[in-house]
Amino acid sequence: MSRIVLVDEETGERIRHPLRTLREADQHREWYERMTGRRFRVMKIFGSGIGAERIDGK
Repeated sequence: MSRIVLVDEETGERIRHPLRTLREADQHREWYERMTGRRFRVMKIFGSGIGAERIDGK
């Protein structure tokens, strides 16, 4: 099972907001970028396997 999350590129922190589709994630990414003036990435996180639930910095 996978999840879609937004990640702040500056700090590497996840935005705690449930996202169901890539389209929805892109809309939220644009909103967060407008409101904060910072860049965000859309990432798909997989719940099993090697490196599960891990987000690398850069």
